[in-house]
Amino acid sequence: MRDVGPPVLPPYRWVILAVTMLAGFIGSYAQFQLPPLAYRIMPALHISTSEFAALIGGPLTGSLFICLIGGSLADRYGVKNVVAVGLTLAVIGCTFRYAVTSFWPFFLLTVLAGLASGLLVANIAKLFGAWFLPEQMGTLMGAYMISPMLAGTVATATTAFFPSDKSAFIFSGVVCLAILILWLVFARNKPEGAPELPSQPVTRYIGKAARSRAIWLAGLCAFFVMGSMMTFTGFLPKVLGDLPGISRKLAGFWGSLPNLGGIFGSFLGPLVCRRLGVMKPYLVVVSLLGGIVTFWSWQLPIGAASVVSLLLAGCLQSAMLPLILSLPVLLPEIGPEYAGSAGGIISTLQVLGGIMIPTYFITRLAGSNSMILFGLAALCCGLIAVPSVFLPELGSRALASRAERVVVAGK
Repeated sequence: MRDVGPPVLPPYRWVILAVTMLAGFIGSYAQFQLPPLAYRIMPALHISTSEFAALIGGPLTGSLFICLIGGSLADRYGVKNVVAVGLTLAVIGCTFRYAVTSFWPFFLLTVLAGLASGLLVANIAKLFGAWFLPEQMGTLMGAYMISPMLAGTVATATTAFFPSDKSAFIFSGVVCLAILILWLVFARNKPEGAPELPSQPVTRYIGKAARSRAIWLAGLCAFFVMGSMMTFTGFLPKVLGDLPGISRKLAGFWGSLPNLGGIFGSFLGPLVCRRLGVMKPYLVVVSLLGGIVTFWSWQLPIGAASVVSLLLAGCLQSAMLPLILSLPVLLPEIGPEYAGSAGGIISTLQVLGGIMIPTYFITRLAGSNSMILFGLAALCCGLIAVPSVFLPELGSRALASRAERVVVAGK
């Protein structure tokens, strides 16, 4: 009989978690600098509401074209190198937005600003899978998601206080440069002494991931999550700022509340799901509740009730994404070897939802009608329940049962 003990995890894994959270901060920060400045950016660039939605989705646009190939390249060349290239380009994109005066140059710079985040999200399951246990993936994803949510909260709440757009954008560039340096110094692809995974052609990685039905279902969930979140958080400061008696600074603070709630949702959601032991029912219930709260939260009068409801809306919207992003490394047919490519597929659909849903569907259907705008955002949140029903069950009970079978087979 052979004893199969728990693996020894290196202490350096917490450094990896910390530096990964830092790298995930800047894309969201640069992105959510824009909503509080909408009242200045839109007339300055002579753009419409739909074009402004495209600017907010600019960081996601860059991710759309890079996630899939970025995940496959990381399978071959390592996560550290791929993300470092993205951070280098993000420094340029974050910093020089102040220097342009028309839509397309501004849009292209916002695309660069989001490349690192897209590359990181596509490969985060692969990176964490090399350093942590599979059953910790949901909690780790939740911890990571605190970073972009916190970045969105800080950017939305504080950008209006900068003396000029130039100073705000240069500040984000300096922060991005500091994060790049820390990433180069501290990031590692895998623990020292861990075996190298076999290197295969990029097309082999993509093909293996693309044949997984669960990966496409998870990507569809992420599609609706990001579409709902981008519409709600992207336009809330502007809608509130247009109301009589609310200053732009106060609207920025109130508009930051869903992102603040998202910090709690990202961390607490996986913990609650793990305690329940089942993932599919959790995703269905949270998506439906999130749709209801999203629809009503912004309509309440400014006060204690609206604070709670906006926090709860952001909490529920964000409580699903960490679990969805953790799926690649949990699926037996994917695992760490193909997790980069699988994460790339999910992330591609995620950012596609963040771009297409608010820019090409919701804003064009809603026009200037805030009720329709946020009503459709709530509908997107509720639609997450549909693909969730068809996902394989990967909750803590299912994972424990699978691990027990492996131990029994090894004896």
